[in-house]
Amino acid sequence: MITINNDIAHREIKTLMKQGKNLDIRIDDSFALISTHSVTGLQYMLTPDNWKWLLNYLQTGDYEDFGIFPSDTTKSFATLEHLKELIESRRNIARIPFLRETQAFVKLRGLFKFGKLFFSIRRSDDFMDYLNEKGL
Repeated sequence: MITINNDIAHREIKTLMKQGKNLDIRIDDSFALISTHSVTGLQYMLTPDNWKWLLNYLQTGDYEDFGIFPSDTTKSFATLEHLKELIESRRNIARIPFLRETQAFVKLRGLFKFGKLFFSIRRSDDFMDYLNEKGL
């Protein structure tokens, strides 16, 4: 099991935000891998609260983290639920196409003013039907 010091990662992410860096965030279950041009693969455990903080930064550039407690990782993060919220709120989410639709995972990306989100979701008939219904 990988242990992450979320407090240290949080401070590093906030420093990158203060510098106005564009963040590339790869979501993998309850973890985010955050990269910029100068930093690669910074691991950060996600909770609903720090997800809102990251998403707010991506949209507005505001890095204020009042009320975010990175060491409190007791709240679980549901990747699929949060992805669907983005799709439902009509954010700029798109499917990354493959030449062959036989991949085990569906890749999606979200483009924002201050960075990008990348998702890799296990393919299922229900999820594919959902994406087709939403025009993705």
